Amino acid sequence: MLLGLSIHDVVLIDSLDLQFDKGFSALTGETGAGKSILLDSLSLALGMRGDTSLIRQGADQAVVTAEFDLKGLDGAHPLRMLLCEQGFDSDHTPLTLRRVLHNGNKSRALVNDHPVSIALLRDIGQLILEIHGQFDHLMNVSLHHKILDSFATSNYPALGALFIKLAGAYDAWKKAEQELEHQKSLQAEALRKQSHYRLLLEDLDKLNPLDLEEESLLQDRQDISHYGKISEAVQGALNTLRLPTDIQTTLYTIQKSLERVNSVGLKDLTEATKALDRATIEVQEAYELLRALHDLNQESTEKLNRIEDRLHSLRAMARKYGLQPLELYQVHQEARAAVNALEDSDGHILRYQQELEKCLKEYQDLAEKVFVIRSKAARTLEEMVMKELPDLKLPHAFFKVEILKQEQPSPRGSCHIEFFIAVNKGQELAPLAKAASGGEMARLMLALKVALAHHGSIATIVFDEIDTGVGGAVAAAIGQRLSRLSETVQVLSITHSPQVAAYAENHFYVFKQDEGHKMVTKVKALNPAERQEELARMLSGAVVTEEAMAAAGQLLKDAVVS
Repeated sequence: MLLGLSIHDVVLIDSLDLQFDKGFSALTGETGAGKSILLDSLSLALGMRGDTSLIRQGADQAVVTAEFDLKGLDGAHPLRMLLCEQGFDSDHTPLTLRRVLHNGNKSRALVNDHPVSIALLRDIGQLILEIHGQFDHLMNVSLHHKILDSFATSNYPALGALFIKLAGAYDAWKKAEQELEHQKSLQAEALRKQSHYRLLLEDLDKLNPLDLEEESLLQDRQDISHYGKISEAVQGALNTLRLPTDIQTTLYTIQKSLERVNSVGLKDLTEATKALDRATIEVQEAYELLRALHDLNQESTEKLNRIEDRLHSLRAMARKYGLQPLELYQVHQEARAAVNALEDSDGHILRYQQELEKCLKEYQDLAEKVFVIRSKAARTLEEMVMKELPDLKLPHAFFKVEILKQEQPSPRGSCHIEFFIAVNKGQELAPLAKAASGGEMARLMLALKVALAHHGSIATIVFDEIDTGVGGAVAAAIGQRLSRLSETVQVLSITHSPQVAAYAENHFYVFKQDEGHKMVTKVKALNPAERQEELARMLSGAVVTEEAMAAAGQLLKDAVVS
């Protein structure tokens, strides 16, 4: 529910703070007083498009804040779920939506004083409040299916899950259709180039290129090349240890010669022979380690030769067919697929055709279930709307929800949905735009809203002059229905009709005030006496007569009684 609307520096409004209550609130005032500015401001707070022309002359920025009470919205409500997904505490009340327009063409959006994108602000706004012109939604045939589906989903909860399955089946069917066409094109291409593909496949089967093989080989070659200088040093060390004489043999000979002459056990000579023994062992260990490195380097050299040979083969094959080496793997797969499609063309295509038929059958079965539920919901909606029309002074009108199966399926089924009406007795059904006047369209829209009130998720509905083109008893009937609608959702209505305004629980008067150097728009909440005077002004014009005051009082009494 909309709790409050704060507007600063928007067109003729310098500062305005409005508080709203539940039920039905009417906003009245003379033409040009600024009622449309209120709607523009509210639209800004809901994330709708705005530009710097809305900033009051002389101000640097315009700020609009709307506060909403979320009590009564359960955890499964789309708004609660969206706020939770975006990291907001959905239990926080009130929910504050703020929009700031700057003269520098910058626009900021905030939710609970946290910066958000304009798109998110708009998504949140669309889930909590609707603004309707005289009959905007009904003129757009493409929205008729959304109206019916919203009603049907509320009456048949299983429809929501069915829509999800239907969309999945549609995607699977389209993918199967695309894959069949792809396989057919492969087959046609294979037939056209069968000799080329067979020769290509024969060569590539022998070569058997791997995915990204050239890159891998080049990396291996680079890694092995780092061992080049090490290999030279190892080979030199091995040669030094062996030439001109075997160093181990030399050390061993010296050690034994010293041991033979050390019959008296001279200490220094004994230590020298021990050192020579250790040196012999260390030299032997070093030799074994260097020999292992030499053998490893030999293996690396052989591997490097294999790498060079493989790179040569890959590049030669690529040159032969005018390709890059990295393309060989993909071309190999395509050639194999093309030849396989050619060799088993009938059976191969048949399998994809059977898969397509299976997916299409599943989609059609689900679409038929959706069609049946939509048809049931359409009849229920027709009955509920028809029940409202007599009291809206359309006693002979007939409302029809036409559901036709069409040849162009979609993820939501294969139905074309359109609303038809016959306003007068004996008149044939015709599309809304052709069969109904503006006043009749407004009443039909209101009847739909009353029928849908218990089945929607919107907490607040704003009507912008829905009573245009009607008066007297018809206007009173519209006021009565708005009052009834407000039992379920909060209703705000901008109206020029005293009969409609009389049914409001809350009445706001919009007017312009001359402040000497400028004109500003003001809004005043009217008390009972002021309400009667405003209704009298709406009835009689600038001069409020006693008769008009009496008539206004009667309107208020009639509204209470009804």
